[in-house]
Amino acid sequence: MRPSVTAAPAPTLAALPDPATSARPVVAVTATRGPATLGTVELHPGQLWISLDCVADDGPGQLAVILESGSRMDIDCPGDEVYLTRNLDQDHPGGPTGIRVEAGPDVRWNLLIEQ
Repeated sequence: MRPSVTAAPAPTLAALPDPATSARPVVAVTATRGPATLGTVELHPGQLWISLDCVADDGPGQLAVILESGSRMDIDCPGDEVYLTRNLDQDHPGGPTGIRVEAGPDVRWNLLIEQ
């Protein structure tokens, strides 16, 4: 007879945060796993808010949000709790901007980009 093994359930991702004051959503992606290409969006010059939460199902994992305009946000995603962050790019140049997320297949994440 094999011993029974009980795994603790992985933490649940939080809902996307409330929008930043006077900002409009540009990209919102919920409950996604692994890498993703989010397409190209037209951004205005100025402030750009990037909100993200992530968790890695098989222990710590890595995630990067990459904007083709030159911005990159690297995150360490823990395996035992959901990591939530909101960053502000004060001087985003604007224009058409490709957005992609690089992450391992075991990393779950939500992303909200606002201007």
